[in-house]
Amino acid sequence: MNAGPELAWETPPEWAAQVLARPLDLLADHAQCELGAAAAAQTLIARYPDRTGVVERMSALAIEELRHFRRAHRLLLERGGRLPNPTPNPYAEGLLRSARGSENPLLDRLLVAALIERRSLERFELLAGAAAGAGEPELGELYAELGPSEAGHGRLFVELAREVAPATAVEGRLGHWVRLEGRLIRGLNFDFRIHSGPPTLVPAPDRRALQETAPTAEEGRG
Repeated sequence: MNAGPELAWETPPEWAAQVLARPLDLLADHAQCELGAAAAAQTLIARYPDRTGVVERMSALAIEELRHFRRAHRLLLERGGRLPNPTPNPYAEGLLRSARGSENPLLDRLLVAALIERRSLERFELLAGAAAGAGEPELGELYAELGPSEAGHGRLFVELAREVAPATAVEGRLGHWVRLEGRLIRGLNFDFRIHSGPPTLVPAPDRRALQETAPTAEEGRG
């Protein structure tokens, strides 16, 4: 499957087994992620109304993300859970913070979105594979079904980036964001959410060393 950008760091398989131990927390976070993705697509429309390609594709994407939100939310309700108030997302916020002050903000926002979708695909594939063994076949079906959409979204954002900037600029910035994204998520703490850090059930990288190599605001502008 052509899923868009390659990742600089692969999530250990043990992450999926650990996060599936609290399926309601996982589903609640997943629903919030889909809601946030729809809102991000609408933000791009509002900021770049003169970019017809961006407007058309982001409007379709926002609708699809809301459909995914309804799927996750419905399953959450069926299991007795409720959608909580939004909480800070260290992963997405860390990437967006690093994009501030960009010389080409549209290009960087598109590439950041591509990597978020690519990381989501990786996590969905891990969850789909581990769900049956964790006694959660229903979640396995959900993530197996949604995985191809994440792959398509990752490709879409890269395609849009290549429409708004020269190929050399896209490849250079993409390499920058791939490295930064890998360091960022590898340095996060584990949590029962889609974009958390390494699992605690296996030896994780030294947290202090990872924090020292985590992206800074200056790197985000580099």
